[in-house]
Amino acid sequence: MQPTDPRPAVEQGSPGFDEAQLYRQIFHAASDAMLIVDDAGRIRTANARSEEVFGYRFDELVGRSIEELIPPRFRESHAQHRARYRKAPRSRPMGTNIALTARHRDGHEFAVEISLNPLRVDGAVWTCANVRNVDAQRRARDLIVRARQANAVADFGRTALATRDFAAIQRQACAIIVEHLGVDFALCGQLAPAGRLDIAARLGLGDDERTEPLRAQLERLVADDAPGLLDRPMLLEQPMPPQAGGAPTTAIACAIPGEETQCLGVLLAGSRASRSFSRDDGSFVQALANTVGAALQREGAEARLFQSQRLEALGQLTGGVAHDFNNLLTVVSGNLQMLEERIAGDALGARLAKAAMRATSRGADLTRKLLAFSRRQTLQPRAIDVAQLLESIVDILRRTLGAKIDVCLQAEGALPAAKADPGMLDTALLNLAVNARDAMPDGGRLTFSADRVSAPVHPATRDEPLPAGEYVRIAVTDTGSGMAPEVLARAFEPFFTTKESGKGSGLGLSLVYGFAKQSGGHIDVRSALGAGTCISLYLPVDDGSTAPRARRVGGADYAGGAETILVAEDDDEVRAIAVAFLERLGYQVLQANDATQALAHIDSGVRIDLLFSDVVMRGELDGPALAREATRRRPGLRVVFTSAHAPESIELLGRRAGAELLSKPYRIDQLAQLLRRALDDPAPQGSPETGESLPPTPAEPSPP
Repeated sequence: MQPTDPRPAVEQGSPGFDEAQLYRQIFHAASDAMLIVDDAGRIRTANARSEEVFGYRFDELVGRSIEELIPPRFRESHAQHRARYRKAPRSRPMGTNIALTARHRDGHEFAVEISLNPLRVDGAVWTCANVRNVDAQRRARDLIVRARQANAVADFGRTALATRDFAAIQRQACAIIVEHLGVDFALCGQLAPAGRLDIAARLGLGDDERTEPLRAQLERLVADDAPGLLDRPMLLEQPMPPQAGGAPTTAIACAIPGEETQCLGVLLAGSRASRSFSRDDGSFVQALANTVGAALQREGAEARLFQSQRLEALGQLTGGVAHDFNNLLTVVSGNLQMLEERIAGDALGARLAKAAMRATSRGADLTRKLLAFSRRQTLQPRAIDVAQLLESIVDILRRTLGAKIDVCLQAEGALPAAKADPGMLDTALLNLAVNARDAMPDGGRLTFSADRVSAPVHPATRDEPLPAGEYVRIAVTDTGSGMAPEVLARAFEPFFTTKESGKGSGLGLSLVYGFAKQSGGHIDVRSALGAGTCISLYLPVDDGSTAPRARRVGGADYAGGAETILVAEDDDEVRAIAVAFLERLGYQVLQANDATQALAHIDSGVRIDLLFSDVVMRGELDGPALAREATRRRPGLRVVFTSAHAPESIELLGRRAGAELLSKPYRIDQLAQLLRRALDDPAPQGSPETGESLPPTPAEPSPP
């Protein structure tokens, strides 16, 4: 049985060579896998490249159903596609960007591009399928998509932070979902006190009558299984009745979380055709839902007591997405680092990976700057590079205050380090910046300046002399409306405010005043009506008695080792990155997805040199509790923590002395250097039985 040759007889063959032998050589020399499939879906023959691509020998491929080379979840739909193709066969070239997945003999899946060409054989329609493995290119493109999604989440968080238009926040969440997931519609529903789910925003949906079944289904979902929805995104099959003759709809729903176990509503992404939503898709929608939830919590907090809840609400806004976002960045960055090694010879793939790394770096930088708004802790003075801190604050204010306000920086050269709590200094300066913004509703100039002053050489402040000593003076000056003398006299009084009701409670300057005094410094304000305001914060120069600044890890040179490391991480994808990094560095690796599994390894008797644990884990024991129990059972065990939260937010968890902290996302060289430092230092001398310890020194991350 031979395929029909459509050429005229005079064109078939030429003297001097065996044409059939030539065609066989072309077939087997092709760089793509080539499969000839009959009308029943059976493979009749295959070329040599097919054995490499799919892992089967030639004799194993011949007679096998083509569906066996496809993941089981796609086999039924593929058989339906073949049936439609037989009715209207046509050539389909590669490069159509259709997402296709093949299955290797060993079970792993990989991305492919396929071209199809119909063959007429004895009246039947056979198919010649050319299959190309594009897994590396597809992974690079997917990583770029995830990096763009991560940046979209960060930009959304920044926008939500800067606005009080909560309806606009929910509309923007729907717009971001439609844009970045390519779905047909999105919906944001908010729970009313009586339990009714009201549609707060939607995009791509029709009138209320058609949307009502979807709203009712989501309302029942929240009423019946709110804890399950809060725990994970849920896939909904046919959440809306299909149009006449149309395909069923598919959607993914994520809870909008409130305080503790409260569900404030639902954020939904949907397609009018059957669609497969990935875990990354669910994480993306959940990160947006977390931001919406944080914004709604801020709205409620401000309604109850605006100023006293203001910093907490801002922290919830940024902190609500920090963990998920930084975990996402860890996965993206880690895969990119490993991918770069594999595609070094692929110019296009290398460019795509580098572009994704740059996007990931920008996302990490933006997250660190947003987290400046949520640092709240007891005072822990340390040496602060004031010039560097002011550069960071000025950078984020330029992005958030808008074009009407010109933000400037003037810092004296060779400025000494100041002694203060860095988190509280951030909060104080941002508080002053917000006050300055409110004083300039029509725009103006906001200037941050810093210099060194000595007392008693320096003139006295407005209301009292400056104690003798060396100080770093940070001045925040605006060109706003200024203050009248009677207002200036009461500027630092708690609860005194000249703002409208609901716009302020007068605790801002009193908070800054208390921080300055507690830090051993002072604050001074000079202002006049129509002449703007200058607030000067005096902080003592560091004398070397404070704890050293966090050591920066990272660089081109790093070494691994042969020790055994136990990885405790409840996020499967983040754990996979950590394990891949450690194995790349030569370490022996044990894995645990919670504290229970980790302690089972500890009790097994196998050698373990170091515990590498996430700080926040699901289950009865978090990372610090796991470390205390592990070191109790194995005295001398070294511990390194990692966390997607800001270092300041986890330093007070009571971790053991000498423990290191690596913030997510991290690079392989940062991990390598921190592990070697922990493994090569003398064994820790803590008191694991009591759990009493000092907080660790966090490793300051470089951009990924």
